[in-house]
Amino acid sequence: SQYLYISIMMLRHASLAIALVVPSTVTGFSVPHQQIATPSTTARFSTVVEPTTTNGATATLDSANEMPTAWECDEEAECVEVPVCDEQECRTTLDVRIHGNWYDLSGWRKAHPAGAHWIDWYDGRDATEVMDAFHSKKGQQMYQRLPKSTPETTAILDATVAPYSETEINFRKLRAQLEEDGWWERDMVREATLLGIWGSLVVGAAVTAESAPPLSTFLLALSMTNAGWLGHDYIHGIDKFTDVMRPFAAVAAGLGPTWWSDKHNKHHALTNEMGVDEDIATDPFLFPYV
Repeated sequence: SQYLYISIMMLRHASLAIALVVPSTVTGFSVPHQQIATPSTTARFSTVVEPTTTNGATATLDSANEMPTAWECDEEAECVEVPVCDEQECRTTLDVRIHGNWYDLSGWRKAHPAGAHWIDWYDGRDATEVMDAFHSKKGQQMYQRLPKSTPETTAILDATVAPYSETEINFRKLRAQLEEDGWWERDMVREATLLGIWGSLVVGAAVTAESAPPLSTFLLALSMTNAGWLGHDYIHGIDKFTDVMRPFAAVAAGLGPTWWSDKHNKHHALTNEMGVDEDIATDPFLFPYV
């Protein structure tokens, strides 16, 4: 058994050495940073190589001065064409599919309220479910104002990206039906009941702090658990009520909304993807890739 232990330890040290030597574009606890040497008319997930004389995905050639242009968008998704930027400083190729249409988000990525990294991860991919689940009604209307990918780029991407499956189509129909039937409407009586339960646990813990410390500790633990789940729903929410209640998790459970929102939403949006889903980034205690 001693020799086996030594062999295992040597193997782990060797693996660590390889991981340190081989460059990686993304880790479990960092935002991927991509450096693109030359512009391409296709998204980074496409296997089709196009000439680099023009940028078909986002840049167009102005016939008057022969200067390529790209898109630049503000926080209201209002976009204008500007001189193309340096690919080392900003993206000029970024195409994302939403409800069957490809959009050029190269100009929107920097204005995206949740950060540019969210847009980057969906380059050349479908983001329909993420758009519907994580965005308010305003956001779901705003994306439709963004510029669409060029017909040439759309044709390339449609040929290389898998079409919607029957399961995806049926799920979206079910979701739309549930929303139409009122299942998305918030029940304020239910919300008051849940907050009342949490408040009762906090009061009970405070009242019994001196007379019955073990009971007080138990009630406080229940209140923290309760606050964690309520905060989970409030931070996930996309309506005005949850906007107001967003700080609840920080006050009642010590849970940072901004940090947790980015971390946990990545888990839902890119579930179990190595290097992105931080819920499985359990190194060095667990190694999910072994």
